Amino acid sequence: MTKSSGATHTTWTALRTGLRSHLQHPGLAVAFLLATVFQGALQGGMVWTLREVLIGLGKPRSGMGAVILGGALAVLTVWLARSVAVYVALMFAARLASRAELDWMRRVLEKLLTLSVRFFDKSSRGDLVMTAYNDTRSVRQVTIQSGQVVLYGATFAGLLIAAWMMSPKLTLIGLVCAPLSAVPLHWLGKRLTEAALREQRQAVSLQDSYLQLTSGIRVIKVNGGERQIVERARQVSQLLWRSVLRQSQTQGLARLALEGVEGCGLILILIIGGADVAAGRMPWQSLLGLLVAVMAIYNPVLGFLGLYAYVRQAIPELDRLERILQAVPEVQDRPDARPLLDGPASIELRNVSFTYDGQPTVSDISAVVRRGETIGIVGPTGAGKSTLLSLLLRFYDPTEGTVLFDGVDLRMLRHRDVMHLSSIVLQEPFLFVDTIANNIRIGRPEATMDEVVAAARAADVHGPEARGLSGGQKQRICVAAALLKNAPLLFLDEATNSLDSMSEARVQSAIERLMRHRTTFVIAHRFSTLRSADRIIVLDRGRMVGFDSHPRLLATCSTYRTLWASQAAHLNDAMTTSHRQPEVVDG
Repeated sequence: MTKSSGATHTTWTALRTGLRSHLQHPGLAVAFLLATVFQGALQGGMVWTLREVLIGLGKPRSGMGAVILGGALAVLTVWLARSVAVYVALMFAARLASRAELDWMRRVLEKLLTLSVRFFDKSSRGDLVMTAYNDTRSVRQVTIQSGQVVLYGATFAGLLIAAWMMSPKLTLIGLVCAPLSAVPLHWLGKRLTEAALREQRQAVSLQDSYLQLTSGIRVIKVNGGERQIVERARQVSQLLWRSVLRQSQTQGLARLALEGVEGCGLILILIIGGADVAAGRMPWQSLLGLLVAVMAIYNPVLGFLGLYAYVRQAIPELDRLERILQAVPEVQDRPDARPLLDGPASIELRNVSFTYDGQPTVSDISAVVRRGETIGIVGPTGAGKSTLLSLLLRFYDPTEGTVLFDGVDLRMLRHRDVMHLSSIVLQEPFLFVDTIANNIRIGRPEATMDEVVAAARAADVHGPEARGLSGGQKQRICVAAALLKNAPLLFLDEATNSLDSMSEARVQSAIERLMRHRTTFVIAHRFSTLRSADRIIVLDRGRMVGFDSHPRLLATCSTYRTLWASQAAHLNDAMTTSHRQPEVVDG
């Protein structure tokens, strides 16, 4: 479990997130700033140039053709300069935003890799995928939008200067309604954030539906679950559509209100300015230029509205990113953690208990394991076998009691050393989307190809049947990775699962060679995998009800006898044969 500060972004802190992304790349940021300021200034320059050209055309003189040509060239020059500034600003904005997105993706990935296993156990896969991909893309957009603050500010300033030079009085009159724009902005903000939060939850639910479809397609098809999946996705999509529609309606109403504010200012200018033109106090060209300037001034105001709306919508995504980045791993090294340079000579479980979400999963387990022993772990479904393995690997810390390596509390040892000295093969084989060789190298990236091939052959991966990847072949690749890593601590969760009899015999033989002089823990769902076990831990409802060799457990442990008897009709001698046997329990 992780701890979170529960921090919530405001409009300003969200913008500051984007601005910080600019500051991390100062060269690009300065170039973007200069291009943006130049672009905004030229917007005002364009209005002033048009006004001067119109005034020149209104004066009767000879050589009017030259005046027209000169005016056209002036307008063209300003227009081209502004177009170049727009292009340059867009290019630098795209570079800044892309780098910000990559930086945040890297930060989120690195943070996720530091978090404890329980964080992933309790998190929705869809939520994590959305955070790692979609929310980091939102940072890209916030970075772009935060840069627009400079553009809107420069454009507003340039146009305001141009309008002021034409008529300070009418400029103030035209902007007298501008403060009214704060009303729709205030109304807009909270509603957009709430709508975006609803959309986020529904998008995660839809993402989970797709992930369930891809991972459970066989179960869905066999049980005719297509209709239920489609109906659930339809319901979530409908809710998602309504949330998006509400956001659009909210933005549309705010935009309508701002258009009304703009219209109010223009009407006042037209009435008062028209009177000045009629009285000869102002040339009509100045009034026209002023109207154009004030109309253009409201464009950055509308731009600020769009920026505000986007940032408010992005706040839930930024909050979700921040919760991950501020999460504190439950399992982490202490400041005085000791190094672990070799496999321990003894591993002790001393009165170990563990509670998950208020439910005890293992209770008061005590056992001592010596170096080189092979320890089987058996029990009915839900007995706590996987939890015990997780405690030994320190994926979790015990709620009570202690796990000791050579008499030292496991919590006092560097966790990365424990991981480095351990290999694991899970019941459900996991492979990266990569080559088979790189999957085998996962524990030893520096291994040579000859070593990879040797491990693959020992695990029965190398050969013509490895051209496809069946479940058994995936399992063998995982076994090969454990063989190659060659760690002193080995954890096997039914490592020979899904293999045919001949392959199982070869892989089991390779694993037995690997287990020599190594401490091995084997979770057994099938007793045929326990023939090499020195002792066996028997769990029932989280408690250890037996810990001894197979013959002694048959004589002294009723739970073990029951488990053994459940497959007696199908086994001739499961502790000595290497043939595949039916599973005892589903573990």
